[in-house]
Amino acid sequence: SKEREEEIWSTFRRVIAGIREDPVDLLFISGDLFHRQPLMRELKEVNYLFSTIPDTRVYLMAGNHDFISRDSFYRTFEWNSNVTFFKNRELTCVKDPELDVYVYGLSYYDREIREGLYDKAVPVQEEGIHILLAHGGDLSCCPMDFAGLAAAGFDYVALGHSHKPHTVCRDKIAYSGSLEPLDRNDLGKHGYIQGEYEDGNVKVRLVPCAN
Repeated sequence: SKEREEEIWSTFRRVIAGIREDPVDLLFISGDLFHRQPLMRELKEVNYLFSTIPDTRVYLMAGNHDFISRDSFYRTFEWNSNVTFFKNRELTCVKDPELDVYVYGLSYYDREIREGLYDKAVPVQEEGIHILLAHGGDLSCCPMDFAGLAAAGFDYVALGHSHKPHTVCRDKIAYSGSLEPLDRNDLGKHGYIQGEYEDGNVKVRLVPCAN
């Protein structure tokens, strides 16, 4: 199990190293970066890795596994200047200071949320690229009306929760899945989603990277 833990960390480090070699503007993590409450040393390690890609803006939220509990280190942790952590329970919009991009997100404060927190989510009335980070999609974790989300006006919805990557609406709404399979049922390819925005269109593809 110790070897497997190191493999998971190794894959995450390889993703960050890939960004250093071939920079991207934005990195989205839609919850459950950790499969449990993160330790302080783990947050420091992740934050250090983010500091090695200073030209990439990182947007991060807590999901149902790493939710912000009463004694969570997420509550007081100070992130690098290139990291935006969505700490609020309510959906918040942040305009990227460098790019004409609006990013929306919230964090879990409980393991289960049975309300449809994203049901009324709509982008602000401003020109630019609008990207929603959303976690859940089943009865115990923020049930979602995917047809409603597709019609809400976001340019892209980056989904977290499902360990298996799959597309809900082509080039519009997708689960990236986990970088590594986390249990014996997580079959198939695992990696991250790479997206490009050009001339008003988003194109995404899965990039396999699992050990």
